[in-house]
Amino acid sequence: MPSLDHPSSCILSRVSLLIIGCTLFALLLFAGACADSPEDEPAASIQPTGSPTPVAEATAGPTATLPPTATLLPSPTPEERDSEALDFRFNLFQGADVLGESEMALSDLEGRPLVLNFWARFCRPCWSEMPDLQDFYEEYGGDVYLLGIDVGQFTGLGSPKDAGKLLEALGVTYPAGYTDDGRVVRHYRIQAMPTTSFITAEGEVYRTWTGSITRDQVTAIVREMLEEE
Repeated sequence: MPSLDHPSSCILSRVSLLIIGCTLFALLLFAGACADSPEDEPAASIQPTGSPTPVAEATAGPTATLPPTATLLPSPTPEERDSEALDFRFNLFQGADVLGESEMALSDLEGRPLVLNFWARFCRPCWSEMPDLQDFYEEYGGDVYLLGIDVGQFTGLGSPKDAGKLLEALGVTYPAGYTDDGRVVRHYRIQAMPTTSFITAEGEVYRTWTGSITRDQVTAIVREMLEEE
């Protein structure tokens, strides 16, 4: 029987160690490559904030720098308060069963106060206020119209394509859609996103709110508007 320190035994032992080392090194490289694979990265989560997105910066996309807070614009002058709300046509993503049709004009809603909320698919502050608007709708939807209109195509914050899926994901059920009429941005003083216009039953603009709005704020303004009618 050959001795353990025989030259041929030493050579075989060294070759075996070399093969094992190479195998381990290859396994480590493969494991590292798998760890770096983008398929293993978690999906990004929606992190909405409450700051308005300035329309002037909207061309930079959803990463535009945002002001820190939402603000209530000064009370309208008598001329502004008495100004007629611009009539425009819109198509609904949802809410046709509530309003009666899937394509209609704003003037079709006269006779009841209207909360007209302008939003966009890639406007994070718009997402943050939608649950509050939903709460308002569930409590006061029988007395006041609530309508969300997507204007992302005019502000650089998206297009109507697949925008309805965002509403579904957030559990929003109030009427919402989009318009192809770009005049709404100027007429309704959309200086930042989101913007909410309060319109009387007679079709006149009562007040405009720039930035995210809460359920309590919507309720307070609607009550104030109704008291003055």
